[in-house]
Amino acid sequence: MPDSTEKEPTDELRVALICTVFNEERSIARFIDSVNCQTVLPDEMVVVDGGSADRTCQVIRDRLDRRVRLNLIIDSTCNRRFVPGPIARGRNCAIRSASFEHILVTDAGCVLDRDWVRNLKGRLAEGADVVSGYYQPQPGTRFQNLVGSIFCPAIKYKEVKDFLPSSRSIAFTRRIWLEVGGYPEDTYTGEDTKFDLLLFAKTERVVIESSAIVFWEMPENFSALFRKVYQYGVGDGGQAHAVGRYLFRALCVFFPPLYLLLVLTGRRKAFGYVVYLAQVLGYVRGLAARRFRWRSRSGMRENS
Repeated sequence: MPDSTEKEPTDELRVALICTVFNEERSIARFIDSVNCQTVLPDEMVVVDGGSADRTCQVIRDRLDRRVRLNLIIDSTCNRRFVPGPIARGRNCAIRSASFEHILVTDAGCVLDRDWVRNLKGRLAEGADVVSGYYQPQPGTRFQNLVGSIFCPAIKYKEVKDFLPSSRSIAFTRRIWLEVGGYPEDTYTGEDTKFDLLLFAKTERVVIESSAIVFWEMPENFSALFRKVYQYGVGDGGQAHAVGRYLFRALCVFFPPLYLLLVLTGRRKAFGYVVYLAQVLGYVRGLAARRFRWRSRSGMRENS
């Protein structure tokens, strides 16, 4: 359960940028450079490392702009060897350690648009509890660009709460984070979706800032894509999230003419069938794991 802290003085809004890392040496310099190039720098950066075996931490220390206060925490319990939700645990650890009331969250594998901090900070200054940013694919190979067209569609919503932001690009107050009990630490993926729903149930002060963009690196090959979307499905299934949506995807997978009709009418891309297949398989795995956990808890209660 998160710990409560005093809010900072209100004469000037200050923000803490938090993220988690684990063996990110290949890409961390590009991420840190994008932090350094912000038109408005974060006041603090809190990084939780889950026990990297490479030079991730050293690169962060050497490369981050000295005007940004760095709080680098090495916590090997934020690792899949110890907990089912290491990313969520790392984020909660970072937010507990942050010095300021206003929190910006992203992933170390991303590159931030130059105005990302400024745009999120501006909406927080207007009084928002939650600011939903957005993400776009990093330009890459032809395969990566194709995947990006599926993973990063244009934002479409009627109400602001219809759009569930990824924690690649989101901002919120520590108060609202405390009220919902932090990020759920019982799942490896999908934790930000559940967190969004908890936030939205607590406040109406939610805004979308579509110009607060991070650029997300797409999977490099078919195998990496399948693993990624499979894990997304596992996370959603473990929380029984979006049941109707996954029933529709399952129907498309097991009745391909339906998906073909969506392709012919321009509503889906042919390549998306593979994504649906991986998501559905992952979702079934997640549901099975959820049922197993429920039965295990029920058995423990009966034996207590």
